[in-house]
Amino acid sequence: MHLLTITLLSFAFFRWPGTEVKKRGKVLRDATTGTGLLILEGQQYPFSLNDLWKSDMPPKAGMVVEAEFNRDGKIVAIRTVSGPDR
Repeated sequence: MHLLTITLLSFAFFRWPGTEVKKRGKVLRDATTGTGLLILEGQQYPFSLNDLWKSDMPPKAGMVVEAEFNRDGKIVAIRTVSGPDR
């Protein structure tokens, strides 16, 4: 029983690794001349080319993208979606 209590307390203080979430959406405004804008699941997110954009192809309005979120709900990467997965 003591071991179970310690294990549960450990989970309360430490998070499982690898709990990043990926969501698909679209570029509403490209970031080539300023702040870009994405829409993911009905919510808008600003982004810039320097910190979040991870694809070689520059963003364009209407482009389908995949955004990766960290455990705290912040976007850490944005990539284009290509091929049949689109």
